[in-house]
Amino acid sequence: MPTTEEIEKDLSVIIPQIAQSFDDELFSVPADGLDEYSWFFKWDNKATLEWNIYQFHDLLKLHGNMCRRWEEHHNGCVCVVERVRDKYLMPKIRAFIEAMNDHGA
Repeated sequence: MPTTEEIEKDLSVIIPQIAQSFDDELFSVPADGLDEYSWFFKWDNKATLEWNIYQFHDLLKLHGNMCRRWEEHHNGCVCVVERVRDKYLMPKIRAFIEAMNDHGA
């Protein structure tokens, strides 16, 4: 049975490797592939408007964080907030508004 110290040592090696693997995968995605990589929202006709808004909000934050990390890696930190907002998030917000209108919300 491994000791706590051995487990901690193993984890201190494994966890950064997993994180690096995740970063490598994210950073290898082209800009036009980020939607497929990290956008998961679909309007749920069976759910309430409130639930759809809640889901949209959570997934928009997740997508925004992924896009921010990608943009910082590929294009630097200058104006990253504006790039992510305008290039990735505003189109999602406009599509959400359309979905609300389409579903009578």
